[in-house]
Amino acid sequence: MTTGLSRRSFVNLVGRVGGAAAVYATVHAMGLMRAPEAFAGPPALPRNSGRGIRVAIIGGGISGMAAAYELRKAGYQCTILEARERAGGRNWTIRGGDTITETGSTQRVTWDRNPDLYFNVGPARLPHHHQAVLAYCREFGVRLQVIVNENRGALVQDDAAFSGRPQSARRVINDARGFVAELAAKGLSAGALDQPLSPDDLANMRAFLRAFGRLDERMKYAGSSRAGYAEPPGAHGESGRLLAPLPIAEIAKADSWREALFFGEGFEQAATMMQPVGGMDAIVRGFATALGPIVNTNAEVTQIRRAGDKARIVWRDRRRGRDNVLDADYVICTVPLPVLRRMDADFSPAVKRAIAGGAQVYLSAVKIAFQSDRRWWETDHQIYGGITWTGRDITQMWYPSAGFHGDKGIVVGAYIWTHSIGERFAAMTPAQRVERALADGEAIHPGYARLVGRGASLAWTKVPFIEGAWAEWDEAPPQLRREFYTPLQAADGPFYFAGEHMSHINGWQEGAVRSAHATVAQIADRVRARRA
Repeated sequence: MTTGLSRRSFVNLVGRVGGAAAVYATVHAMGLMRAPEAFAGPPALPRNSGRGIRVAIIGGGISGMAAAYELRKAGYQCTILEARERAGGRNWTIRGGDTITETGSTQRVTWDRNPDLYFNVGPARLPHHHQAVLAYCREFGVRLQVIVNENRGALVQDDAAFSGRPQSARRVINDARGFVAELAAKGLSAGALDQPLSPDDLANMRAFLRAFGRLDERMKYAGSSRAGYAEPPGAHGESGRLLAPLPIAEIAKADSWREALFFGEGFEQAATMMQPVGGMDAIVRGFATALGPIVNTNAEVTQIRRAGDKARIVWRDRRRGRDNVLDADYVICTVPLPVLRRMDADFSPAVKRAIAGGAQVYLSAVKIAFQSDRRWWETDHQIYGGITWTGRDITQMWYPSAGFHGDKGIVVGAYIWTHSIGERFAAMTPAQRVERALADGEAIHPGYARLVGRGASLAWTKVPFIEGAWAEWDEAPPQLRREFYTPLQAADGPFYFAGEHMSHINGWQEGAVRSAHATVAQIADRVRARRA
């Protein structure tokens, strides 16, 4: 005997009422999601297979350094030209005493010197399945620690819901899931969908829904300990009193919470998430130590030319004001496309068009951070790491995952990646950004301006020689990737292109490394074919 409900219909029902979080959990419970393939490692190039071959790498970010590292092991002669005063690209950690230079402004960071007082203005997380970048951490001895990426003790706030009052993430997420499970259970009882489930399948689905939403014996949601307590359990007769469920209609009013509800289940965001001890730039130092003097900083490329079937690079030493020429068999361009499109280069018309088109997909992200001289989020709110979400422009507030129970800490008071909001903040002065972040933070933590101070900010579109946070191909119209990404995958004579924008893992260092490995393999195959 079977019921009238198919597995596909059941998953679709769950998706309609519960969104991605419910679907993700459901397909895992039903055994329908295949695990991604494991990282196979960098290309295995024979020793000395690149002897006599010179490669110029324009851009000293993670992609450029990874490419140079792998090529050098095979005997290639590599030179990295990085226009900024530091290597690492968007892997950038700010500390007290540092200077943040943007187009039109300069900030001096006045935070105290302390190993735990740092601000990753670029990448701040390493997912456990990003094995390419984690392999380099292992190889270079970069110590890692767990970062609290999702914290149910953190907050969600939206002016459109609960009169703007912040709610604990624990309560919102679990009350929402409880009501989702109740709605799905009603759908099971209705028997209104098409293909059959066996009685055993139906019983299993009901049991799953009851566990997923913590439903009572009537398959109703009436609150649970997952959402927290109005009076927590204690000693003797203090059994605790559950919080009453939040109204699902009120939860649904807050657009900003929809991503927060399933954030921790996202493929790129799910635990375990890690960070280098003391700042993300530990990875940069690992590469820089391994590569040594081949990394040239303050080396601004002014011309990229063909020289027969090879290339000639003209670059300016920004420290000495002197022009230099570098001849190379191959060139790897890792420069972000908004910058590359303005460079004087002998690229083909099709590649120039692809570069200009791809420059459109970069996001305008902004981060703002403050030093706090008291870790009030821990002592006053029992928040240890993690992220608070808000519908206000600051979007997210991050609490540090290092230095627990220390005296001071750095709070990320804004992480903005919505392009329109990012553009507005980029147009502000650094002082105006700080003022706006303090005002938005007040809606989450009353008295916020007295709790934090000494703000620092970065708008990625205003950073010279970068001019964008990352390439968001998947959020752009699909034809843009077809038209502009695909032409850049192949070589344009001696020119190759790499970087996170040349991957399907945009916005992550893993994409930069995987792209570098793909380009290294392309060059190695070409050299092998020419020598055959």
